[in-house]
Amino acid sequence: MKNLKQIVTVMVLSILATPLFAAEDDAKAIGQFQDILESVDQKSFEMFRKALDQTDLANRIYSHQPITDGVREIFRGQFWEIIESGFLQGLPPVGSTTKAELVQFEFQDGRGRACVRFNLPRYEYTFQVFELRHDSRGRIKIVDWFDSSNGQSFSAHIGEELITVMPTKASTRELLTISDPTELQLFQVTEILKATRDGQPPRFFEIYDEFDERLKREPLIAKHATLMAYRLKDTDRFARSLDIFVEVHSEDPNLALMTSDFYVVVEDYESSFVSLQRYYQYFNVKEGALPAKLSALALATGKPDEAEKFAVAATVNEPELELGWWSLLRARAAAKNFEGALEAMTYLEDNFDHRLDEAKLRRDKYRAFASLAGSQEFKDWRAGRE
Repeated sequence: MKNLKQIVTVMVLSILATPLFAAEDDAKAIGQFQDILESVDQKSFEMFRKALDQTDLANRIYSHQPITDGVREIFRGQFWEIIESGFLQGLPPVGSTTKAELVQFEFQDGRGRACVRFNLPRYEYTFQVFELRHDSRGRIKIVDWFDSSNGQSFSAHIGEELITVMPTKASTRELLTISDPTELQLFQVTEILKATRDGQPPRFFEIYDEFDERLKREPLIAKHATLMAYRLKDTDRFARSLDIFVEVHSEDPNLALMTSDFYVVVEDYESSFVSLQRYYQYFNVKEGALPAKLSALALATGKPDEAEKFAVAATVNEPELELGWWSLLRARAAAKNFEGALEAMTYLEDNFDHRLDEAKLRRDKYRAFASLAGSQEFKDWRAGRE
């Protein structure tokens, strides 16, 4: 099952995709949103701030979690600092060359949505789906947005962050799904929220290891335990936390992309493939990166027909994405469909300035390319292009 890591290493990630706009998109709205994305690439918050409605966003945040009066007072006084910090957490780190790509935009009758993708290292992606509207002056306003990196809306994420600022037994009781928490359980969860707030994995697990099974299966605790174990790079603890995370959150398709990436960490590519399919179907955005990744996972789990199906979808959904054509080339080479592989090779040479000669194919770590390089179909194709 090491094939996926090889595929991940050698796949060429493209950040040149052209947005896939709906037929009814509003030209003024898309222009305004693209200006906002340019500021995002520059790690600037100013244009984003102007597009947010403070009252609407605050009300959404309060609706998600029981936030104490003391925390509300802090939040009101530091609103934009907190929002900017949360906003930047969802972006690639400073110094990264990864850009925000607009892959779908729909706007009609003053309302719409925009899907933005970030291509990250190691064949990972995050998506942000923005809920948009016009204000009374026709300016684009961002109402809220879903972030696939944490599987929830931005307002829900900030709501979770705020309950860790000054956790109390009263707010903790409202947070828990169990109906009859004991005083000990309330104390334990309050303390673990403080450890989460302070970013202290050792302290987190010192408390967590004393939890009974009901507390470990609290949805928020299960998620934080998995993230903290990943942060510690503790493989055994991560695997145990992941089992509980999947058990608790298996019905939530918003978390399926995160779950798929978690499964890759433990090299369970079959489960990763299944989880990513759930997210892809639920996400319902025509773009190329997710089907390309599904193609790679299908190859890693011995499903060449599925690999080709998803690779074709990647090239149809987003023909400008180079990654989709590499996926198609690999899938067809693995199936020894050399005539079909030539289609992908031709597109890669004609549109992405590659020269795919025999030496290049044989140097590649992907073993199926050696058979392709030795085929008569390839030799004839290469001779015809000299």
